[in-house]
Amino acid sequence: MPRHPMPAPNAGLEAAAWVDVLLRYGLVHAAAEGPDGQWLAQIRPESTVWLLRDAGEVLTLAAALQHQLRTVDGENR
Repeated sequence: MPRHPMPAPNAGLEAAAWVDVLLRYGLVHAAAEGPDGQWLAQIRPESTVWLLRDAGEVLTLAAALQHQLRTVDGENR
């Protein structure tokens, strides 16, 4: 996953909000933030658990999933 420059001070809150949305809509099977700000995320129950090193990587994952959804929606229209 590409690295982003230093995230904004509230990036952790934004990442947590996006994780909540991704979980609620079933786009991510499981996700948990560690005490050091790193996240563990699993897209499907049988998939590999990803280590997201900071809020920037969580936001990158959210953006990638959005892009994937938009691409699929655009192809289905």
